[in-house]
Amino acid sequence: MGLLVFAFLASIVGLTASQSLVLVGGGLTDGNADVWNKVIELAGGPGVAKIGVFTTASSDPIGAAAYYVDMFVNTYGAASATYIPVTENSNNADDQSVVELVRQQTGFFFGGGDQLRILTALRPGGRDTLVLAALKDMLQSGAVVGGTSAGTACQSAAVMITSGSSWNALTYGAFSGGPKPLNPDYLTYDENGGLGLLTGWVTDTHFSERGREGRLIRLLQDTRNRDIGTTRGFGVDEDMALVITNLYTQPVGTVIGTSGGVFFADVTSTVVVPSPNTFYAGVSAHYLTQDDSIDLTTGDITFAPWKSPLKGNEYYFNAEVSTDILSATMNRRWANAADQFFDNRRDDSIAHLSFERNPQYEVIFDRLAGAGYGGHYPSNPNKFVVSYKNLQVAIHESTNA
Repeated sequence: MGLLVFAFLASIVGLTASQSLVLVGGGLTDGNADVWNKVIELAGGPGVAKIGVFTTASSDPIGAAAYYVDMFVNTYGAASATYIPVTENSNNADDQSVVELVRQQTGFFFGGGDQLRILTALRPGGRDTLVLAALKDMLQSGAVVGGTSAGTACQSAAVMITSGSSWNALTYGAFSGGPKPLNPDYLTYDENGGLGLLTGWVTDTHFSERGREGRLIRLLQDTRNRDIGTTRGFGVDEDMALVITNLYTQPVGTVIGTSGGVFFADVTSTVVVPSPNTFYAGVSAHYLTQDDSIDLTTGDITFAPWKSPLKGNEYYFNAEVSTDILSATMNRRWANAADQFFDNRRDDSIAHLSFERNPQYEVIFDRLAGAGYGGHYPSNPNKFVVSYKNLQVAIHESTNA
């Protein structure tokens, strides 16, 4: 019945099938109209969109749901927003009444918290519950699924990151299964994967703010040969979103938001030399900002038309070395270093260092095969933003530590 309702709504308001994801990196602010409005637009538009709210990841799911209902309906004009009452302890994800509630919506949004709660509730032991199956049916029929923080981290069919920092990931590697470790800095992942809405990519969040580039690279490399491993992943910055359209035909991701961007890593051509000086070479990285897009099948990148090549117009004379490139303390060290690197005239290669020792890591950036683009935000002409593609990254233990 829900699919017929969706088809009827689509016909009377002239909708086309959305089959879209809106993946937010966490820290979604009340005033980020671009993101909130995009979810509503893809769900049918103001006065039409019916949003099903999953706050399964939250320690206070009812309170969190009240917030999202208020935001979607009272602030941004959805026709309705309904709490989908599935939690890690509710044991109702196979109940027909909840399935029917899901089928009455035109869009969905997953709030933040702990992504393991979402998997426990909707995909226990790697089995799709009836609620998750209904959600997938609605997505294939044209609904949109959005999420923030844990609600983004859980969406992939590939392995799902559950904890870890970059320095610890590079030093100790990735560990699968079980509950989160006592030390949250250890890199762990769920070997059964996420909800399975997006294939071929690992998803990560709170990305540049927590310096998660190194951990994503190590996770991809360590799990690439597992049954649901992949060589590609992306991390979304806070209060930013990657909007993926045409999910089942020709998926394209477009970046929206003005507080950061989305980092993409590809280890397909990475070479690894074992200890004593662990060495990663040939990691390909991109960083896209507002209005940039990427074909998620081919990897082809299109920069926003209001951005232009940086080459020949660089602002800085030389690149600056970071001595804390793997920092996880909300200071965007890697992201800022890469932006400045592409916006310098002299240096095509530079070596950064981790602050941490024993071991200390050297992270080498090379732009000879890459390209940087930049421009002033149309909504804020005083703010300049940099995007880039094909940054080549090598990581190894420093011999000077």
